[in-house]
Amino acid sequence: MNLLDVIGRDTPLKKVASTHGGEHAGPCPWCGGRDRLRVWPHAERPGYWCRQCSRTGDAIQYLRDRHRLTYREASAQLGMPLDAQPTLPRLRAPKPPPLAVAPNRLWQPQGRAFIERCEQTLWTLAGAQALDYLRRRGLQDDTIQAARLGYHPTERWEDAEPWGLGPEHKKIHLLQGIVFPWFVGSELWRVLFRREGDHIPKDERYRPIAGGGNTFYRVDTLRPNAPAMLVEGVLDALALWQEAGDLVAVVAAGTTSGRLERWIGRLDLASTVLIALDADAAGDRASGWWLKALGPHARRWRPLWDDPAAMLQGGADLRTWVREGLGTGPKWWHQLARWPADQQELWAERAAIMEVEGGLSRDEAEREAFGLLRANPSPL
Repeated sequence: MNLLDVIGRDTPLKKVASTHGGEHAGPCPWCGGRDRLRVWPHAERPGYWCRQCSRTGDAIQYLRDRHRLTYREASAQLGMPLDAQPTLPRLRAPKPPPLAVAPNRLWQPQGRAFIERCEQTLWTLAGAQALDYLRRRGLQDDTIQAARLGYHPTERWEDAEPWGLGPEHKKIHLLQGIVFPWFVGSELWRVLFRREGDHIPKDERYRPIAGGGNTFYRVDTLRPNAPAMLVEGVLDALALWQEAGDLVAVVAAGTTSGRLERWIGRLDLASTVLIALDADAAGDRASGWWLKALGPHARRWRPLWDDPAAMLQGGADLRTWVREGLGTGPKWWHQLARWPADQQELWAERAAIMEVEGGLSRDEAEREAFGLLRANPSPL
């Protein structure tokens, strides 16, 4: 009987990560919750830890604390008679993983005021070039506004204290460029700049404001038992949200962001996860990490071009690409692709009407319109 068997009799546990040989989570037997108890049954030194009440220990400690057994009774239940136990130092639980912590209470209002000014600037003459860039990347104005994108026209430095970072912190560097705010619920967690200029290397093009938190971009779109897609860049996430947000939840993580147990656990609750990081060596390496962390319900779904944003800009059909990745249901869109252009145009028009007037989701409207036109190809 191992630690997972012992604790699993008292509370349901689910594997949420592959760290330390496998990390499991569930309600704490002492203080409840949903996933605050963390268990590492296959670690070099198996242990458990509650993020709320701080209960911690190994299997013997659990039986003593939870079931009021003596040391001898706990050892016997685990099949470890005292005379068979080697003399070892007391086992300790693995070091708790770093927590996902929101920015401080001064940083957030300071950041909000900043992104609001940048939002306004984007739609002025000063932001015209940046707005044109976003449109050329294939983003529609409704998408740009809903994502609260902005533009910061001049590079400058600000004191760190108003941002809650203390006098010892170096000044806050506010770069010139397009501004992407990252929210978790109602909290602002991160502000990311896209820097301009052909002289800037690709790996230095995106930079955050100091003091922000580590999270996924658009993490709130994730839903339990629903499909999800992990992409690298914010433009990738916006492109897919615009074109296929009703089919799949899309979050962006760069190649290393979001690797905290809170976000891994959220992503692990998805029914399936398509790992659509960039189609390059770095993207393949990062995808390998996520595939190992998430397990069998995740798979690599490599973009056909450099990334999903490039696919949108080049006119690729992102909805069909997502549907192929999910592989759900009969592939009616294959038949649609063989229809004449005028029939496809009629289908798109009919689907748009059914979405607006029929109160259907975009995916439902497209399916319904396809079924109607397949049965009656002639326009009504």
